[in-house]
Amino acid sequence: MSELPYAIDRYKRDATVTVTVGEITIGGDAPIRQQSMCNTSTTNVKESVNQAIEIIEAGGELVRYTIRHKADAAAIKTIQATLRKQGYTTPIVADVHFNAELAKDVAAYVEKVRINPGNFVDPRARFQTFEYTDEEWQTELEIVKKELNELIDICEKHNTALRIGTNHGSLSDRIMSRYGNTVEGMVRSTMEFLRICYNRDFQNVVVSMKSSNVRIMTQAYRSLKMAMAKEQMRYPLHLGVTEAGDGLSGRVKSAAGIGALLNDGLGDTIRVSLTESPARELPVAKQLVEHYRLRPDVPVQLPGNLQYNPVSYSKRMATNLLSVNTESPAVVIDFRSGTTINENLLNRLGFKMVNNRWVAGKRACEYLFVKEVSIDCPLPDGLSLLFEADNAEKPTKKAFPVLTRAQYVQLHKLLRRKEKWVYLRTAELNDEIIGILQNDNHTVIILETTHANGAADQRAFFLHMKAHNLNHPVIVKRNYVEDEAARMAVKAAADVAPLFIDGFGDGIWLTNPFLSDVSIAHQLSFEILQAARARSTATEFIACPSCGRTLFDIEKVLAEVKKYTGHLHHLKIAVMGCIVNGPGEMADADYGYVGAAPGKVTLYKKKTAVMKNIPMNEAVRKLIGLIKENNDWVEVE
Repeated sequence: MSELPYAIDRYKRDATVTVTVGEITIGGDAPIRQQSMCNTSTTNVKESVNQAIEIIEAGGELVRYTIRHKADAAAIKTIQATLRKQGYTTPIVADVHFNAELAKDVAAYVEKVRINPGNFVDPRARFQTFEYTDEEWQTELEIVKKELNELIDICEKHNTALRIGTNHGSLSDRIMSRYGNTVEGMVRSTMEFLRICYNRDFQNVVVSMKSSNVRIMTQAYRSLKMAMAKEQMRYPLHLGVTEAGDGLSGRVKSAAGIGALLNDGLGDTIRVSLTESPARELPVAKQLVEHYRLRPDVPVQLPGNLQYNPVSYSKRMATNLLSVNTESPAVVIDFRSGTTINENLLNRLGFKMVNNRWVAGKRACEYLFVKEVSIDCPLPDGLSLLFEADNAEKPTKKAFPVLTRAQYVQLHKLLRRKEKWVYLRTAELNDEIIGILQNDNHTVIILETTHANGAADQRAFFLHMKAHNLNHPVIVKRNYVEDEAARMAVKAAADVAPLFIDGFGDGIWLTNPFLSDVSIAHQLSFEILQAARARSTATEFIACPSCGRTLFDIEKVLAEVKKYTGHLHHLKIAVMGCIVNGPGEMADADYGYVGAAPGKVTLYKKKTAVMKNIPMNEAVRKLIGLIKENNDWVEVE
């Protein structure tokens, strides 16, 4: 990989142009801005104003509204005036799809307009295969240029900022005809619009490349950054994982994708998209911003032979000689001290009794690190113990010793053909340890860090391993000292998930001595692996955060869909508020529940609408039936 256009050996905000949005700036020397979007009907001025105030008082620095038609365009002007009269100067953003004329209308008075390259002038994508001649391609591109230049004229006249917001799954048929629904297609589509802005020296532009798939999302932003750098563009980035869902999984998924980019200094404004009240997004966004705000610029040492491509996923392959290997999903390590291993504990670790034998559930850990424990029952087949090597005796035959670096140097010859685990840090990966590892393929590494930029430090360890052709399994271990589970969740997802998004890591081990509920680290480990697509142990719900286009109570519907399908861990199910972007942006989903009209729902199998305009009170039952018809249903165990 040639030299990257952003730093990965230190935490350093990427330099961008400064974009003015009302009374604030984005990019340049400005802090990372936090924002959200109202889910009220924009024409309901009173509710829209009240919700904007909730967002602002929760920390929102920009507030966005859906603009569906001229009535919305008129209403947003009234909303803005009402907020200003009440003393709120927070910039207002208009979100416009499928209507370039509406975008031009609102650009005259809002502080920022968001358009989507996939539907700014192109008709709704039909997700069919089309062939475009070069002449047809150029004809459509000329239409884009004409319409976008007219919008830029208005933006320049009124000092209005523009967000070019590309979403995976909502690309135009023209782009998909050549590049498919891919990261390359997202970048090509976005760069068409950015070149128009750049060629006429319009700098008041922010860019986003969102997806519900965090791996695609991170690759898209990184790819765009590289494409922009080649053409000397320095536009600020708006980060977000779209359709992240709700609850812990939504927060982890958002922090995983956004954190992967913030770790590398990319990103100037963020929106955490949760299927919850918009104001609830802001505490998560604030935690993410704070996690990086005071991070020092302390470099990590990278190998001279840097073998790292951040825009192409490749799983690091580890030896299959040990109990941890890349032939199985990433493992989870749990920790217990001063306790008894009995049936109650095994249940809490994710195991259950079936036909008089212990069976691992979908979220059962594979390893339990123990200190001063007694064993009152046989261990399940899927569970092994880890113990400190200086313990007086091995707790059970199904146990592996864990060594310090010094113990490993002393005992590696004696234990050469026995599986053992060793704590290591990047700074300890010196010539002596590398030489020992090169002659010992029976070691699992527990990767720790105390570096100020732990994510970069741990990534550097994997890059050094790769440079020396070391293929030992590596467990990513992080310790936190948060007294709030929610804060630990956001930080751990931002720190650890990026490693798995990049294909590094064979297991995860999280600890926090300040949490009374030790099961939180267990649950969080599985959520992080799920978000990074390193291991699927629960149904993945792709659920939009809702907006003024949403045609039903999406929080209530998502809860109901989860209730009946939450055990289908092999499936991805989308719950989308409307048909504007729903069918496209649920690109990864196996099944979709999409609002079609007030009180009506359309069900999808992949991108095919198979049941249209179903009454809402029948939709969940018919969704279950559709899953069964396609032989994807399993009964609750």
